[in-house]
Amino acid sequence: MMRLVLVGTSHHHAPVEIRERVALDPTEGAALAARLGEAVCLSTCNRTEIYVAAEDADAAEEQAVAALAALEPDVEQALYRLRDQAAALHLFRVAAGLDSLVPGEGEILGQVR
Repeated sequence: MMRLVLVGTSHHHAPVEIRERVALDPTEGAALAARLGEAVCLSTCNRTEIYVAAEDADAAEEQAVAALAALEPDVEQALYRLRDQAAALHLFRVAAGLDSLVPGEGEILGQVR
């Protein structure tokens, strides 16, 4: 059975200095996602999140944490981890602008797309 795993950090959990060090441009995000398998990286000025679809959720989570920690070791203390329905619900909240620094911001939908 495939599981959905989310590992990320945002303005809720990390100061801007840490978020800047784990921010990925679209090319870097695509390369990281390709290394992780069935994955997508969402990286904006206020968040970096990795979504992975995998049968082994624990291994997928470990790999995603390691990938972000390779960019910035101090990020580990600021990471959140969600799975399955909670991860999907979080993504919908992000896309709808409900989890933005400015609630209702519409720009994030284009970044998610």
